[in-house]
Amino acid sequence: MDVIDDVERGDWLAGRVHGRTSVGSVAGHGADAYVRILHPRESGHVDDRRAWGVPPSDDWTARRWSDVAAASGRTMHSLVQWGRLLDDQDPNAPGTSLGSLDPVVLAALVPLLASATSTPDDVVAGFWTGHGGIELTSRRQLDLPGREYVLTSTTLDELADPDWGFSLGLGWFSHVRSPSLQLLWPDDHAWVLATEIDWDSTIVAGTRALIESIVLDGRFEAFDVGPDDDPSWDGDTINGPGGESTG
Repeated sequence: MDVIDDVERGDWLAGRVHGRTSVGSVAGHGADAYVRILHPRESGHVDDRRAWGVPPSDDWTARRWSDVAAASGRTMHSLVQWGRLLDDQDPNAPGTSLGSLDPVVLAALVPLLASATSTPDDVVAGFWTGHGGIELTSRRQLDLPGREYVLTSTTLDELADPDWGFSLGLGWFSHVRSPSLQLLWPDDHAWVLATEIDWDSTIVAGTRALIESIVLDGRFEAFDVGPDDDPSWDGDTINGPGGESTG
């Protein structure tokens, strides 16, 4: 993986990104379909004051929000928010990876993403300059509404190894083995993966076949969403404050 200054490679996405807190505001408008992938909850109990009602697990596929929802009497739906499941009024409630897609989860997505592009060996990854990108040196950054990104060139085969961060000299970062990328797309623009730094989930925009393959893959907690849906804190209008489900 190498840092690149050819930020024009992101112009196609910049032309599709508008709005503030919608799916399309990070993954771009105009795709056939979109999926929201929930970031697995952390492996242990972050705060003893919270009784999640489920045992910790080292297996990311077992660290499901739905178990916490069942224990707390909340409702799982496409725009569910982690903090709402905990009746926590802080949008940054600890317990899941806010703004960070675990590289192990990304590696699991790679075969699905690879099957949906003709250019798996020519992929661009973007790192927000206030997060993983802060450690990277580049002369130019991709400027999208409210965010600037350092771009790198990579391949899907490289991202299939969760330790890819070492190739950038970043090594271990936060609580995961590699820094989280915020953007990813192949040269043929068949899809885009976007992890907004303030969200507890990742969006993939692409063909209906790709989105269905992710939704139907039992390892991910994933939901069909639309480009105008709001996956931010305010988007969960079903799980209200005080422990009740509304709507």
